[in-house]
Amino acid sequence: MMGSSIFHFLILILTLQNIVSALQTSWNNFENDTEIPRIVSREEWGARAPVFREEMKVSPTPYVVIHHGGIPCYCHTQNECSEIVKYYQNLHMDDRVWFDIGYSFLIGEDGNVYEGRGWNSCGAHAPGYNNQSIGICIIGDFSDSLPNAAALKAVNALIEYGVTLGKINENYQVIGHRQVRDTECPGEELYKYVQTHPRWTSTPTPRFFYHFRVSIKRTTKMEKLAITLILFALGQLVICSEKETFAQPNIISRSEWGAKPPTKRVGNLGIVPPYVIIHHSATDGCTTQAICQSRVRSFQNYHMNTNKWSDIGYNFVVGEDGNVYEGRGWGKIGAHAPNYNSKSIGICIIGNFVNRNPNSAAINAVQNLISYGVSMGKITSTYTLLGHRQTKQTTCPGDSLYNLIQTWPHWSSHA
Repeated sequence: MMGSSIFHFLILILTLQNIVSALQTSWNNFENDTEIPRIVSREEWGARAPVFREEMKVSPTPYVVIHHGGIPCYCHTQNECSEIVKYYQNLHMDDRVWFDIGYSFLIGEDGNVYEGRGWNSCGAHAPGYNNQSIGICIIGDFSDSLPNAAALKAVNALIEYGVTLGKINENYQVIGHRQVRDTECPGEELYKYVQTHPRWTSTPTPRFFYHFRVSIKRTTKMEKLAITLILFALGQLVICSEKETFAQPNIISRSEWGAKPPTKRVGNLGIVPPYVIIHHSATDGCTTQAICQSRVRSFQNYHMNTNKWSDIGYNFVVGEDGNVYEGRGWGKIGAHAPNYNSKSIGICIIGNFVNRNPNSAAINAVQNLISYGVSMGKITSTYTLLGHRQTKQTTCPGDSLYNLIQTWPHWSSHA
């Protein structure tokens, strides 16, 4: 009897926990919460000054875009959250060369809201919507779990506060980041939650284009064609000036860095590769072309003499001098990632990145190389980005660099 009573008691506890959990993850639970959120100012969290500010084009904004940080780093105190927000700002300004941190606001699981670009400045978080949305990022990775109740409550409170201030349209719509670009953000579990919001829409339409569609209903076919062309041209301008761009990388040819010829013909890739694999060399780094070239020659010697490969294993090698060194090059099968060599481009950054990240010159060079490969048809536009450790048992590309690439477009946890 005693055992039966304990069993029923445990069942009751579990039931109550499920009810509490359900309440915590319901938008409706916070819908009538009028509490003004605690907003930590830029000065409080230690923000750098922005390079430039661009005023929001549409106000009050008709959209709220929900993001997650995409990095499994979480915070439950103001000090912890402030450090992560500073990391995001450095990443956006130094590596992505944006004017400032990309989001309007960020939210930690401490329940605080951290001021990013704020209510009045155009963001850099959602192409096509930057000038007509408030971008809210919840700190952490929410692919497999939801943020805690404190963070979810803060999201709702911030949105409602924005409405009362006249910064968010009272008829606003909510969307997830993945609805406006090719990304997994805001994470699978958080996106499911976003879809339960009463204002979530499956068919967002930028306000600019909506007004023009209404105005051209009575035009002729030729007039509609002309207006369409004008809209296309103007559409390139209404997206904030920080749309993703890239510079053609400076590629140092094999002959320039002094490569030896391969011992046998390197096979051609039979497809446009759908994968990009990131490595580190786990050696000393280099910041001048002369030293970087010496490092690349040593990699080739090791791969050919010790590993008995026909050539250097990577397709490209990148130095902290900002140069890209041609390895096997485009369209060639590599020897860098088992089971992926015939369907990937392997990029190695010279240096050991267990405890530090590559400098901005190297990061920009890698990202520009990938974008250049896509533009040249050498990498699929829907490529998947992986770290070497996702393809075999290794610590490569180093813990710090691996955490960094998880924030890049196209990275996937599923190899």
